[in-house]
Amino acid sequence: MKRAPWFLLTGLVIGLGLGLLCAWVLCPVNYTQTAPASLRADFKDTYRSLIARAYAYDGNLPRAKARLALLGDPNPADTLAAQAQQALAAGRPMAEVRALGALAAALGEAPTPVQTSVSVSQASPTATPRPQATATPTPVVAQSGTTATPAPTPVGFPTLPPTPTPLPTRTPQPAPTAGAPFLLRSQEPYCNPDDGPLLRIFMRDADDQPVPGMVIYIHWLGGDEEIFTGLKPDIDPGYADFLMTPDVVYQVRPAYGTTVTDLQARECQADDGSRYWGGWTLIFAQP
Repeated sequence: MKRAPWFLLTGLVIGLGLGLLCAWVLCPVNYTQTAPASLRADFKDTYRSLIARAYAYDGNLPRAKARLALLGDPNPADTLAAQAQQALAAGRPMAEVRALGALAAALGEAPTPVQTSVSVSQASPTATPRPQATATPTPVVAQSGTTATPAPTPVGFPTLPPTPTPLPTRTPQPAPTAGAPFLLRSQEPYCNPDDGPLLRIFMRDADDQPVPGMVIYIHWLGGDEEIFTGLKPDIDPGYADFLMTPDVVYQVRPAYGTTVTDLQARECQADDGSRYWGGWTLIFAQP
């Protein structure tokens, strides 16, 4: 009677061992053709990161869209932007954050034709026709009863060719340098009681097009932070923001750009007379 529990325990161990042997060795479960949409949330994040890195390497947007469609996200641009913000907050590598932000900006950007050069209209110069040299006719003396002495043939002076008209030349216009630094185009107060003391930054290139993936350095006494454009493509592909703290002085400098100093949260007044903290809107652009 006392040995019954030991027999039960032995049978349980043997049954468990046989079950594991059958499940792992004899009849393992093979997952084939698993859809990416059925992956776990963290595996989906890894999948998006790989897609973003591939897009950063080859720039093939249709291929990236096709790969993202396998995940079944309702709005891939917003999902990528949110993942980029989470990766930035978690201290992930900057290359991964930039790749996610660039792909989110590319997906959220409207497919409008981008003007990359300024066409200079120039009237085609009309070629001045060169006058053809006319042969001098030799006078013919009419014959009469008497033989007339033929008059000497006058020798014409050679006709000089007309002086060619110089073709008009176009003065070359200075084109903006591809690596020109970003300069502060405008700085305007921003008042929105829902946003608070928000510092909004827009980056534009020489063609006035948004610049996603641009790093912006923010410095204040006792702290530094880096933000990136393109993480909120629903607002603008070249947009980034930072929430300021009242009574703190900030400096803002985009990569390859000028520094803007003495930025502080400012007071704004609502329609009912109440006051609240507001921020600034900065627009940097290449010349």
